[in-house]
Amino acid sequence: MRPSFHGYSSSSIVKWYYERAWNTLNGAKRAIVARTVDLYTTEISAEHRTIKFNIPDSPEDGEQFLDCNKKNIKIIDDFFADNSVRSKHFRDNLEIFIARAIDEIFETEICEVLKQKLFPDDLVPQTQEQLDQLLVETNSSYTEAVNECVRIFRNGLSDDSEEELEILESKLLSAREMLDKNVGAIEHELSRRKKGKESVEN
Repeated sequence: MRPSFHGYSSSSIVKWYYERAWNTLNGAKRAIVARTVDLYTTEISAEHRTIKFNIPDSPEDGEQFLDCNKKNIKIIDDFFADNSVRSKHFRDNLEIFIARAIDEIFETEICEVLKQKLFPDDLVPQTQEQLDQLLVETNSSYTEAVNECVRIFRNGLSDDSEEELEILESKLLSAREMLDKNVGAIEHELSRRKKGKESVEN
């Protein structure tokens, strides 16, 4: 189960998928990196590239391809490893190319997740019906998260599996996201009233 990604950066979202993809399939990391390099070099011309990927002189040379691929894996691992490295050396939205490569290979929903993060299409609930639905969803998400906390927190966290902790983390993030939507509805209404007062005063 993936987290809700509320509060995650785009690169952190892609990193989450990247780590799970190559951990679950032998050779997946090489395939993701190879496809990422292919997309990047195809769509960004040489004079505009800020990332210096290693490209084999002969695509038919298997040993040369593997050697370049190994070096390119290091480049992408460095991209995910350190924010200062990323901001200093990577300026071509590399995470987008990695996300597309993962989507193509594993048929995930990662590009849709990024699209919703960058261009959310959720409307702020305003009508009574919309607010009632938000309240029901918030209550359900919050109750589920608290119940799971009660179960997992008992006897501390050291006796719980990594999978159980990740599931709880996901439920807590989802509950927080629902609470944020409630805050958003209140902020929207307060902003509307403030604008109304300002227009009357002017």
